Formats: sequence, structure tokens, C-alpha cells
Amino acid sequence: MSTRPLAWVLNLDAENELEAGPGYTPARHIQRIVARERKHLFGTLVAPGDVVVEAGSTGGEESARARGLPGLAWSPTPRARALLARAGAIPVAGPTLETLRTVNGRPFALEVRATLREDGFDKHLARNLEQALALLAQPAREGWLVRRTFGAAGRGRRRIASGRPSSTELAWLVKGLRKGALIIEPWVTITQEFTRSGWVARDGHVSSAAPCFQATTREGAWRRTECAERGAITRAEDARLEGAFFAAGRALAGAGYFGPFGIDSFRHRCGGPGSAELLNPLGEINPRFTMDWVAGMSADQGRKAIRAWWDPSGRYDSGGAVRA
Repeated sequence: MSTRPLAWVLNLDAENELEAGPGYTPARHIQRIVARERKHLFGTLVAPGDVVVEAGSTGGEESARARGLPGLAWSPTPRARALLARAGAIPVAGPTLETLRTVNGRPFALEVRATLREDGFDKHLARNLEQALALLAQPAREGWLVRRTFGAAGRGRRRIASGRPSSTELAWLVKGLRKGALIIEPWVTITQEFTRSGWVARDGHVSSAAPCFQATTREGAWRRTECAERGAITRAEDARLEGAFFAAGRALAGAGYFGPFGIDSFRHRCGGPGSAELLNPLGEINPRFTMDWVAGMSADQGRKAIRAWWDPSGRYDSGGAVRA
């Protein structure tokens, strides 16, 4: 992605850290998930010659290789930036923690989605248990999808049948509400998933890649991404997907975010087999690198975006000042 080697922290558990706050240490099962999924990033986001900084690397060859390199992260959380600095890399400029928490929270995407037309179905915000139970009691053909404020790759979400939640479901709702609001939406049958990647520059300029097709597991974890061929998406759909993407980018810039991002969208059926398909132009906003960011951005686009942290002489921005 860049002619100069980079030091990386692949903190695919960033949302967990943003939810937990200071002192976060990933649980073992989260460490296993991160170790498994980050393998997809080698040779794509992480280029040959780049250095991946591990949580336990405080010396030795790895730290020596990272020393003095520009330091990037999947998401520039405080823990990721501290790991880079400890390894001797120089973390590049990033948004504040407050901004990261705001834009990564699912209520932020809900606010952006509310500005779009023809959403296909309603999403609801529940800030307390009473609101959540009232929503879940309403009829829903295939039940409800409940998402916590923070979550990614299928984590922080649960399908709950319409009616009164079970004791296990109730405990899950209560635990989630301790960390933030819940997003509640009808469970729908997804027929095609889309993703679009891009970049928010520090001056607020938003750049976009072409739309891609995405495949995820039933639980919402990423499986693969393929660039959409010309004509594979109708003009009307492309216009709505593009509109949602730039609405998300402008909202991110307005909140003080800059860096990589992507959105997830999908076609779905709102009834049984044979029912009409509708487009949900904005499902999630992902203010970070994504598994498909390189697939969506051309090599040239990606290189220019990442190198935007550097000036023409090869020096780079580490927080307002150009570092030698």
C-alpha cells in the first residue's frame, strides 16, 4: 500500500476496547478471533515489508524493525497507539477517543440513516429496558435483530423472537444497556450484501471506491468481498448507495473523524419467499480499516490515501506537525 514500510497494530477488537474503556485487556476468546481473522489482512492491507506489532513485543527484532516507522492501526484506539509507541514506531495522527467512541457507536449510524429516504424498514433506539421490551413485544414476522451500541463481525447482536424475551435474552439486554443504547430492527432475509470503502481526509474531503459485493455469515462475520462488475448494480441502486456513502462520510467529518471507513448495505425481502426485494442503503458505518478496504480501493487510491499522512518529502503528519 505504501513505498515505505509501515508498522501496524491489527486491533480487530477495537469496538470491544471502545466499549470497555481504559484498562481494556482482550479476553482469550477475543484474542483467538482476532488472530484468526487478521490473517486475511496479510498481503492486502499489510504489505510485504510491513511490521505487525504484537501486544507482547517490547523488544527484540520486531521492535527494532518497527522503530521509527509510521505507525498505523486497524483503529487508532489508545491501546493501539500505546503499543505502536512502545515498539518505537511513531503513531500517525488520529481522531480523539471521544470521536472514536461517538462514530463507532451504532446510534451514530442510526442518525445518519434517518436522513436517507426509502430505508425499507424502521430501526429503533432503546435507551432503557422498558423501551426495549415495548419494541420487542410488537409483532415482527421473523423476529427482531437487537444490536448493542458497540460490536463488529457478528459480535454484540442477537436475534430475539417477537413477544416476551426469555430469561437468558433478558439478561443479555440488561447487560447491553449498561454499556449504551440498543438498536432494534426487524429481522429480514438478506438477498445481497454491498460494501463501499473510502477515506475522510483531515480537511473533510471524502473519497470513494466503487461498490463491492460482500458475503458474511448468518451471524454477521465477514467471509469475502468481490468488486461489482459494471452493470451488476442498477443505476438507481448505485445512486442510493453512493448517496448513503457520502452522507456517512460527511457525518464522520462533521464529528471530527478522519481516516479510512466503509459502509455496509444490503437488499432484503420484507416478506416470505417471492416477496419484493428492497434496498437498505445504510446498514452499518465502519470508521476504521475493513477486511475489504483494499479490495474496494484500487492500489493507487489506497496508496494515495495512506500517504496523505506524509508530505512530498516523505515526512509524515503525527498530530499537526510534520515530523522529520
